[in-house]
Amino acid sequence: MTALRHIHLRSWPWTSPPRFPTYALANAVQTELQQRLLRWKAATAAAAASSTTTPNHPDVPPPTLLTFTPAPTYTLGRRQTTPLSASELERLRRPLSLRYDAGPAQFLPLADNDDGNSNSNGNIGFALAPEVTHAPRGGLATYHGPGQVVFWPVLDLRSPLHQHLGVRDYACLLERTTIAALARFGVRGFTTENPGVWVRWRGEAAGAIAIGKEEGEGETKGGAERKIAALGVHLRRHVTGLGVAVNLGMPVSRTGDEFANPWARIVACGLGDKDITSLAAELGGSLPSRDDDATTSSSLEPLQVMTYYGAAVAETWAREFAARLGLDGGVECFEAGGAPSLDLDLRSLDGTDGYVTAQPVQRQEAVA
Repeated sequence: MTALRHIHLRSWPWTSPPRFPTYALANAVQTELQQRLLRWKAATAAAAASSTTTPNHPDVPPPTLLTFTPAPTYTLGRRQTTPLSASELERLRRPLSLRYDAGPAQFLPLADNDDGNSNSNGNIGFALAPEVTHAPRGGLATYHGPGQVVFWPVLDLRSPLHQHLGVRDYACLLERTTIAALARFGVRGFTTENPGVWVRWRGEAAGAIAIGKEEGEGETKGGAERKIAALGVHLRRHVTGLGVAVNLGMPVSRTGDEFANPWARIVACGLGDKDITSLAAELGGSLPSRDDDATTSSSLEPLQVMTYYGAAVAETWAREFAARLGLDGGVECFEAGGAPSLDLDLRSLDGTDGYVTAQPVQRQEAVA
């Protein structure tokens, strides 16, 4: 039986000070996993070319899912052809308050003078200067950081271990997996002509979602479209990279204080006319219990909610992905508190452990 290997890079959002894996660490892990698959493909092709027998596949690398919540990072896609000016880079790299909101207060209807950035949830006594990096995906600028979970599957779309997929089929698999995972938590997602997963309905129970509608066909009413998950992929010789980022709890306004709201600094994915949302915003503070766990949000302290649901969403997404990929061995989980000890070559990290520690806001402001 073949299992999906799930590697989760641990973060500590509620410690004092908070600590997060860097985007560079996640990218280094992804690159090493991709290189293993590419080396296996090259060796298999060479063996097949020199043999008249049908090759077996004893050493094929397993499909892997890498999940993480990174330190604040702005990524620029391939459509970002105009270099950023020095002032634009300086703006993006200014210290950013850590706002990964957990409580329901911010998700009540906004007052007329409320810009969506005034609540006090989150570890806002600390800040980090975002990294700015290029990513081999389509699109323009987007943001990844605290308040999200990022899902990067690394697999060969032509692997003998699971069903074969085309590029479009794979993108659909990512979107449908995300829609199914969100449905487990009572959020109804759908797809549009724009990449990613979107919502219109607020506060619907998962049980009210028709099974035949999980792919999001025919969503034509219920309010303005709000993006809850971003999608961006890259392939090399059918080996996948990048994936999906799901918003769990973070500012959902595109305007307001740039020190507290990462979206206020960019037009995310070039879609300036579209709204942003999160799992916490859609649930409106009414967090359902997980299907496989008796624990409910009522038994958790407010600052534990995002940690708990971050892990729950990651686990649920992994199970949905493994099932939809046709794997019969379930999910095999690994959690890494530093550079993963899975015999990975991470020399690109220049001797660091790939983690950064946030600084008190006062110190960051003094440096700025």
